[in-house]
Amino acid sequence: MKVKLGIIGTGIAARELHLPPLLNLKDKFEITCVCNHTEKKAKEFAGLVGGVPYFLDYRDVLAQKNVDAVDIILPIHMNCRVTLDSLEAGKHVIVEKPLAANLDDAALMATFPGRFDRVMMVAENYRYNPVFRRMRELIAGGRIGQPYSVFWDQLTVTDTDNKYAKTLWRIDHQYPGGFVMDAGIHNIAVLRDLFGEVKSGIAFNRSVNPDIGRMDSMSFQFVFENGMNGVFNMYFSAQGMSKNQLVILGSDGSLVLEGNKLTVKRQNKPDIEETIETDRGYQGQLEDFYDAIVKHMMPVSTFEEAFKDFRTMIMALDSAMKWEELNFVV
Repeated sequence: MKVKLGIIGTGIAARELHLPPLLNLKDKFEITCVCNHTEKKAKEFAGLVGGVPYFLDYRDVLAQKNVDAVDIILPIHMNCRVTLDSLEAGKHVIVEKPLAANLDDAALMATFPGRFDRVMMVAENYRYNPVFRRMRELIAGGRIGQPYSVFWDQLTVTDTDNKYAKTLWRIDHQYPGGFVMDAGIHNIAVLRDLFGEVKSGIAFNRSVNPDIGRMDSMSFQFVFENGMNGVFNMYFSAQGMSKNQLVILGSDGSLVLEGNKLTVKRQNKPDIEETIETDRGYQGQLEDFYDAIVKHMMPVSTFEEAFKDFRTMIMALDSAMKWEELNFVV
């Protein structure tokens, strides 16, 4: 059985992140129509998938009888409205992360699974990335003993020539956090999956390059409910420096992730290295969407989990205001 899929939104993420795995999954999905409010983009994307019909209004996609499900890849502030309309039209939904543009919309969307008998999930590809699944296996297998601290540094040079930075809805974002929210929600999803809920924390935020949005930097120090502590640094305007390193400290060793290379480090023992083949989970999330529809399986990346990811990021962003209340006596 093929799921007849309508794609709503044909921008960068649709072309580069969703379309390649969909083309690999032609035995599971048939793209029957696409939509973009700009006709040129809609027509070009329709051509990429075999000349299917295209529309300029997403409601026209929802009116099609040959659409079982929709892939919503729109500016974040549109997620709630378009998702609700899609479910009311009887369509299964996969929607890009983060779940919503504000906590009220995210909380509303978290109620949708109890209101609609349709499959709905969030395209949080990190939940399907085999690199992070392997990390979970190593931790559960006791390879580093009992974890007690985690540090994640993600430093990136993002200038105005970056294709994502040129996206107007990212520059003038109608959601808190800008690039930090848009990208950092991935990291929060991984940290929650590995170690559970964040109990408390405090962040420092700033804008180094206003040309890419009202916020591009965050340092977040936090404590999990299980007692572990951590620091998450995300800086999008680091000059002359690029780094993406996740370090987990355990009672018997440390686990380090750089790119797709995992290294277990233990005292007075040789390092154990693994390189994991990965497409960063893009195909896995679509396979999960298909299985949820056809095999009636519960998807991994649920609205509930996405809401908790979003709520944690909002907590971090809101906590930045606490810096103004702190007084240090030297």
